[in-house]
Amino acid sequence: EEFGADWKALLSPQSGTLSVKAKQLKLELDAVRNILWHANETNWFEYLSGSRLHHFRFPERYRKEARDGVKIFFERPGPDSKQRQPKIKPEMLDAVRAKILKVIKRRYLVRVRTHLDIKSLIKFFAVPKGERDIRMVYDATASGLNASVWTPSFWLPTIDSLTRCLDATSWMTDRDVGDMFLNFPLHRMARMFAGVDIGPILKPDDEDQHRWYQWVRNAMGFSPSPYNSVKMALVVEEIIKGDRFDPKNPFQWKFVRLNLPGTENYDPTKPWITKVRADELSASDLFTFVDDERVVGATDDNAWEASHAVGSKQSYVGMQDAARKADGCTQQARAWAGAVVHIVPDKGVCVLTSDEKWRKTKGIVSKWLQVLEQGGWKLDHKELLSDRGFLVYVTRAYPPMIPYLKGFHLTAEMWRGNRDEDGWKLPPDKVKTTAECVDIGEAIEEDEDDAAMRYAVRKQFGPVCPHAPPDGVTIPAPRLLDDLKALAKLTSEPSPPLRVIRPKVVAHVFYGFGDASGKGRGSTLQGYRTVHHSSQASGPATDVIYRVGVWGADVETESSNYRELANLVEDTEAEAEAGRLVESELFLFTDNSTAESAFYKGSSSSKKLHSLVLRLQKLAMDYSIILHVIHVAGTRMIAQGTDGCSRGVLLEGVMAGRSMLSFVDLDKSAITRCRSLLPWIRSWCGQQSIEPLTVEEWYVEGH
Repeated sequence: EEFGADWKALLSPQSGTLSVKAKQLKLELDAVRNILWHANETNWFEYLSGSRLHHFRFPERYRKEARDGVKIFFERPGPDSKQRQPKIKPEMLDAVRAKILKVIKRRYLVRVRTHLDIKSLIKFFAVPKGERDIRMVYDATASGLNASVWTPSFWLPTIDSLTRCLDATSWMTDRDVGDMFLNFPLHRMARMFAGVDIGPILKPDDEDQHRWYQWVRNAMGFSPSPYNSVKMALVVEEIIKGDRFDPKNPFQWKFVRLNLPGTENYDPTKPWITKVRADELSASDLFTFVDDERVVGATDDNAWEASHAVGSKQSYVGMQDAARKADGCTQQARAWAGAVVHIVPDKGVCVLTSDEKWRKTKGIVSKWLQVLEQGGWKLDHKELLSDRGFLVYVTRAYPPMIPYLKGFHLTAEMWRGNRDEDGWKLPPDKVKTTAECVDIGEAIEEDEDDAAMRYAVRKQFGPVCPHAPPDGVTIPAPRLLDDLKALAKLTSEPSPPLRVIRPKVVAHVFYGFGDASGKGRGSTLQGYRTVHHSSQASGPATDVIYRVGVWGADVETESSNYRELANLVEDTEAEAEAGRLVESELFLFTDNSTAESAFYKGSSSSKKLHSLVLRLQKLAMDYSIILHVIHVAGTRMIAQGTDGCSRGVLLEGVMAGRSMLSFVDLDKSAITRCRSLLPWIRSWCGQQSIEPLTVEEWYVEGH
């Protein structure tokens, strides 16, 4: 219809030059022929020769990108590097050859008509994948291609994205996308720079001795490939979820139910926001971490129906579904996005890590602890970075471990120098210049050639190399040993511990405000409970608890940031030790944004603030507290009464009998709280009629 009944005439113009419309028609025909070829080579069980997106089944807005690929943003002219591919190691040659011939067979890597069609070649190499397999990487950095393009940043879901929609009745199942990056076409503007020289893998008896091929799909190693592939996969995800009002749609939902902190009927055992079906069950949902898909449903049948819809609709649009990897429905699914989520009958929704990762974590901690306890002080920098990266990965499941990684972070940078005696970075006014570093270093090394002295010089006065230690080693930060001992204690359990993030039966919710004004300090706290037994009613569990005091001489000279956070930490510790915060959810409010930031980052560049964060995280871990630290305006702190507490005034806000929840606006939007916000937005966006989306509209128009 787009090209008319006489579309064939467009391809045979009298002028001999194809029109713009004819060129589009040619692209369309080439794409359809390619779709038919891939479909003909596919059987019921496997994509024997790969796949091609059925672009005409995409929303009109995305059809061109599905057909031609997402546009590449060139910041400078593409490279012209045409160096030959280096030889492959003999022991890896057969495996590399099999991998490359596979993508050629699937027409992801295609033969070029002439070498003039290639302006640049990218190298390839193999990295081990398990014990017997390899993963091919096509290095677009070496040729300069990655340096020529700009790639937008993008978000990926985390384990928190998944747990937001789970409760004690949820079920889960997993699916995988096959050939994730290779499902999606590489834009033509980049193909001429994505040539590959396969000469080193050719054998004398190969019929086709053609050396140069060209990528037509998103290759691993090309920097825009992750963004461009994930973008189109998310478009497919919207196609999968379909019409939310269709009663036959496994992803149907009718309305959004809010269960927000700060309200009288807040239930900590339920998600804060839930899409609800017409039958009052929670709606099924889909979360995708690159190529790993996690499907969630309110029952095992609902989860399986949604999983089936994912596989069938992906296949419908030409995106590969690795059906062989599909799991059955369970409440104790395998790892996803770096962590494991289990729904435990007597506890609720829990997060943990896999047994394998737990054993590796224990091994890393034990290894470095043994090195330091035996007096080791020359640590392999590359090995340290690798182990630190893995531990950061594990903290996705166990955030309380984050502060204890500071010793690793400091040790990884100790070789750079300009550090104090504890390994913390010196302030700018105390940093030595390069000339001073060289002069002092040479002077000391003339008198003492001992390696320890050279390390001391490097630590105090500056780095020899701006990127990595020249000898490949670094020295431990003083706190590394203590951090390793703490990590050893945290990982002492033989199996991964459960971190409850949404309890099943009884939950206590506490709201507390803390303020430190000058020499004074004060806090207020009130608890509520939700009990799922008909014989016990929910509601306020405690009267307002308050604390008033002044700082001692050892603290009153500290910064306001320190005093604000110390006030929260000390009062929370006192409540926990009194037994009131065990297995509870605690919302702490402060008018100090640095305290909030330090808590959510898990650490601070200030060692004093870092030690306070450490105490708060350990508290949450020891007493199974679900902890939130939230910044509020100073005016709210005054109205709520805690500011008065810190000054010895006990007749304001909650101290005068006002409800604690009246100061906890977590259930209100920013526009509701601030009446001038929407007019201000309208003033600079140029649309006076603009209206904010409702909660339901965020799931529809917002997508």
